[in-house]
Amino acid sequence: MDHPRIDRRGLITGVAAAGAAAATPAFAQLSSVLGNVPGLSGRAADVANLAGKVGDVLVSMKFSEEDEIALGQGYYERFIDQSGGRYNSRLDQEALADFARPVIATTKRAGLPWEIALIDNDTVNAWCLPGGKMGVHKGLIRYVASPEELAAVISHEAGHGELSHGVAQIKNKRFTQGMTDIAKQQVVEQATKKAGALGGLVTDTFLTAMEGPIFNMITSGYSQDLEYAADGHIVGVFHTIGYDPGHATDFYNTMLRLVPPDTKATTSLYATHPGTKDRIKRLQAAVKKDKSAMGSNVGHPGWEQLKTSFPTRTHFRLNGTA
Repeated sequence: MDHPRIDRRGLITGVAAAGAAAATPAFAQLSSVLGNVPGLSGRAADVANLAGKVGDVLVSMKFSEEDEIALGQGYYERFIDQSGGRYNSRLDQEALADFARPVIATTKRAGLPWEIALIDNDTVNAWCLPGGKMGVHKGLIRYVASPEELAAVISHEAGHGELSHGVAQIKNKRFTQGMTDIAKQQVVEQATKKAGALGGLVTDTFLTAMEGPIFNMITSGYSQDLEYAADGHIVGVFHTIGYDPGHATDFYNTMLRLVPPDTKATTSLYATHPGTKDRIKRLQAAVKKDKSAMGSNVGHPGWEQLKTSFPTRTHFRLNGTA
């Protein structure tokens, strides 16, 4: 997909909103890591060579929870805007937040600033940034026929945040394939310029360089293993809240009808890898294996409001849009 247009002023605002993200510890490590990666001398003449080593640098970094939060807060509003903007209805935004609240309450990571936004986009998708920042497209709401289906989607996305999948994907060397050569050079130039300086890498230049790959990551799906893990997270959430785990796969069955197997387009919900049928089988097996006690259902706050605004479609357009 094409990388979104960069607005440097917006990124600077995002960094400020993140609470001085430049002071986060993991990014301060990068300048020291450069010296440990073969072939990285830090001289300006070696920038082209350095750019080829960005993957090694990112893999070597240790991200803290503070770093995850800084990434999520730094990008959240921009990615909402790039996805279509917040849906202009206070009632529906509050309804989605109310619905998601029991799911978020199951987290073992209470330190994350969990947040969810209803996106004015007719495609059927949802996503999660590092730090628990989630977005759900209004197009998806039109295709969830039951509270369990929507709960499964939110539980899956919350799983990405809960399990630090954003950081895991960034540390995968293949992640840097989505970066342009210019972006790679921007990252290493920042590292060499700021060598020895605390948190010198988290600047508008760094976030600009990483923006395209991270936006693509959250909207087009994580790696196969991470998607499986996020699916497995659904089971624990359902048991804790009191939803019937037997309905954990319902939305994936909806996706099979909405997006045929030969569809080339991908999103975080129906990425080519893993295949939806395979995910259903694995999730069903996880449900059968799980023996944890089921909680008492807390109801479905916000559901009726969402369905009033976005009635469930009785026909499928078979193209991934509402």
